[in-house]
Amino acid sequence: VDVERIVRMPAANVHAAFYLPTHAPVIGEVAALVAHKGHHHLIDAAAMVVREVPDARFVIVGDGELRDALEKHVHDTHLERHVFLAGFRTDALELTKGFDLFAVSSTTEGMCAALLDAMAAAKAAVATTAGAISEVIVNGETGFLVPPRDHAAMAEKLVVLLKDSQLRSRMGEAALARARERFTVERMVEET
Repeated sequence: VDVERIVRMPAANVHAAFYLPTHAPVIGEVAALVAHKGHHHLIDAAAMVVREVPDARFVIVGDGELRDALEKHVHDTHLERHVFLAGFRTDALELTKGFDLFAVSSTTEGMCAALLDAMAAAKAAVATTAGAISEVIVNGETGFLVPPRDHAAMAEKLVVLLKDSQLRSRMGEAALARARERFTVERMVEET
């Protein structure tokens, strides 16, 4: 990814964009609304998170075939005030910079470009071990890894980071350092 471009980019005001309470912590995910992205598991995790952190809000950026099913899931779990399906957004990178925390709930995955963007935006992440994600995140250093489809484990790690802003900040800085070291366009070109 173009790490320095993301570093220089201004953060969107996520609270204003989605009319969220000013001090509510925001967990974001950027992914197409398709089965292998595991959004249903993130919604189940959200239901557990808000019991511990009632102000928490989840913003899922992306669109796709599962939109109606996910909206129903949000409604059925009474999370309309907590989980927002933002649809396709041209400002996804700016929104990522405005999130407090990033989540990846995929059940299968390649490398997950959105996760690399979040790292370049200095965001700590909680992500599944699907695909090559465990090669991207250093567990306990740049974020936390959890098994796919394990919404309880995801909720637990999200709560840890929501309740500890210093840990969140430290992991975010470590994520940015790792993105600069391992995932820049320049390094890919050089190694190719």
